[in-house]
Amino acid sequence: MSVLQRPNVKVEDAAILIALEANPLLDEHAIRRALDGIGAEALVRRGFRSTPERDCRILTDLLFVELGFEGERDDYYDPQNSYIDKVMIRRKGIPISLSVITMAVGERAGMEVEGLGFPGHFLVRVGGPDGVYQDPFNHGELLDGAGLRKLAAQFLGAEMALHPSYLEPVDCLTITIRMLANLKSAHRRQGDYARAMLACDHLVELTQAPEHRRDRGLLAHALRTYGAASEDLAAYLEARPDAKDAQVISLALEEARDQANLVLH
Repeated sequence: MSVLQRPNVKVEDAAILIALEANPLLDEHAIRRALDGIGAEALVRRGFRSTPERDCRILTDLLFVELGFEGERDDYYDPQNSYIDKVMIRRKGIPISLSVITMAVGERAGMEVEGLGFPGHFLVRVGGPDGVYQDPFNHGELLDGAGLRKLAAQFLGAEMALHPSYLEPVDCLTITIRMLANLKSAHRRQGDYARAMLACDHLVELTQAPEHRRDRGLLAHALRTYGAASEDLAAYLEARPDAKDAQVISLALEEARDQANLVLH
């Protein structure tokens, strides 16, 4: 994920790179041309002067009404919902993938569209600090204070207040980590441990978090690469000796070491 080290890197660049790893034959230029075309149409509709509310309506009408982008509700955890090329073709995605496309189109139209790491449900803000909040998963719905509080209650529980940090823009690295975490979970649900491992490799690289090393170790264990599993699981226990799952991970580590020794002998 060295692309994240480049100056002025965009979220769409990371999303395209993730899709390219899954499909090396992907035509990334076709994706960018498609985004360019939608962005050009948004720019024409916007004209020279606009307001955040009007920008939001333009994005809603173009993306979610005319082009038919929508949240995937029937098979939410399908990995296709997380790959930008599949989302562009199927017009279906999860909150973060639809938000990435909204951000890419908005930027091409001269709009300020930022991603918000809202807990459990990614959103965008259109128009900067004094702008408006939009939910790309729900047909580009404009969210006021009541709508945001309702969303917070839905994902965090009715007793949880709407904390201001939920509405702060997040950077490209944070969005990339969230995209990769979604893919890791989606592929693991399907039993595709190899693809889940690929996402987890990047999460370890980008975050150095012991929890991602644990998950990579468990995936390696499932793939019967016991040497790699032992290394990651041991590193997790060293970093988190008092973790709630320490006993379970210790048993997995012991089994991985036993299996590795059998292979060596």
